[in-house]
Amino acid sequence: MTMTRRTLLKTAGIIGGAGSLGIAMPGIGRAATPIKITLPWLPLGTYSYVFVAKELGLFAKNGLDVTIDRGFGSGKVCVPVDQGQYDFGLTDLSVMMTCVGRGLDLVGIAGIWPRSPIGIFSLKENNITKPKDLEGQTVAFDVGSGDFQLWPAFVKATGIDDSKVKKVTMDGAALIKSLVEKQVKAEGNFFGSIAPSVWAQGQELNTIFYEDYGVKNFSIAVACKRATIEKRPEVCQGFVDALLEGLKYVYLNPEKSVELHMKSVKELQGGSTLNQKVVEYGQAVGTALGVVDSVKQNGLGYMDPALVATTANTVKTYMDVKNAPELDKLFTNQFVGRVKLTEAEWQPVEARSEKYIPRKS
Repeated sequence: MTMTRRTLLKTAGIIGGAGSLGIAMPGIGRAATPIKITLPWLPLGTYSYVFVAKELGLFAKNGLDVTIDRGFGSGKVCVPVDQGQYDFGLTDLSVMMTCVGRGLDLVGIAGIWPRSPIGIFSLKENNITKPKDLEGQTVAFDVGSGDFQLWPAFVKATGIDDSKVKKVTMDGAALIKSLVEKQVKAEGNFFGSIAPSVWAQGQELNTIFYEDYGVKNFSIAVACKRATIEKRPEVCQGFVDALLEGLKYVYLNPEKSVELHMKSVKELQGGSTLNQKVVEYGQAVGTALGVVDSVKQNGLGYMDPALVATTANTVKTYMDVKNAPELDKLFTNQFVGRVKLTEAEWQPVEARSEKYIPRKS
């Protein structure tokens, strides 16, 4: 199936949908606290849990009226959250740490993806399988995305000649379109953003993950200002509880969660069945990125201090960030641990996730 511009504009809300994606909820007898969250990217299946939490009324149950906005890359989440335009943002933790090292006052308060999905991706037919293969190629990026923010780290870790890689920049809409329609041979992206679109088209993907070459980090986490933690801890707790309940629902009810996601995002409504496949694949990848032993033992949202420390070391080593604060100032687990799955519940989740775990080509 050829992905035309019209199809792409509809596919999983992938290309359209700038601005608010909030869904009106009925009142619950008292004025709810208005809250705004920005996603790090487009409203893909990897972020179904946010829309599910909204659609199921989990935020409302905790007295919150949540508006969800699409994002433009992890690098463009930090400043709006720091400046108070958003109460919470989903962002790559290493990018958040880099922003903190440059003077922003942000804290990670719940982890979503302990596994890192950042890498360089190409269609299998292009036979690009290792970093050295990128020399002499044109590689596309969105400048706000975590993969571009961490590209200098990848170059430093692999020793490739950056001057031999022609980099072109475009927005997220064009980025996915350019690879699927073979306008570029490789692009930087998150596995859960690009793989679902490629798979839904019946194509295969080659992957070069940053973490396989030493750039190891905790990926997506919920970030907010330190002042929000200090002055409104009850809002942080209510928001995290609802979000993680939404995440648990997605883990246990993937098919229903796809329906709720598509119902919640207007860009998906009235589109082709391709939309649903993209959301299904994205949701499956997002689940696979969250299944690790530390989360199984400590509850959803838990950030393993050892992995956070590794992330901080990656930022210091490869991103030349000299002014990052002490580790305990960068994250907290005080709001997580309430939402858990039983061992019996984890078993089918792990079984479904096995084939979607990011692996080197």
